[in-house]
Amino acid sequence: METMITKEAEILKEIRNSEEESEGILKEAEAEKQRIIEKAKNDSLKAISDKKDEIIREREEKLAALRERAASLRNEKLQESKKSAIQLKAKAQKNISKAVELVMEKFEEAI
Repeated sequence: METMITKEAEILKEIRNSEEESEGILKEAEAEKQRIIEKAKNDSLKAISDKKDEIIREREEKLAALRERAASLRNEKLQESKKSAIQLKAKAQKNISKAVELVMEKFEEAI
């Protein structure tokens, strides 16, 4: 009978050891699951942050290009305006000379 009790004790001990081993495996699996979830969260946050930085950088590059283009257009318009002003001034000077000649002719005719 003693051997039967010893056998039962051994079986119970094996069952207990198996349960403890199973619990250990489950705890390790749970810890691994949490590590995987945490890594996925961190990777996702980093990907979002990187994409946000990329979008901001691209927006700044586009804005800089637009500012540059606007400055270039403004300079072109200024150059065109200066050119027109010079042409108008030259035309006005030419007209002044003609006006003086006309006034002189009219004056001479009147005399």
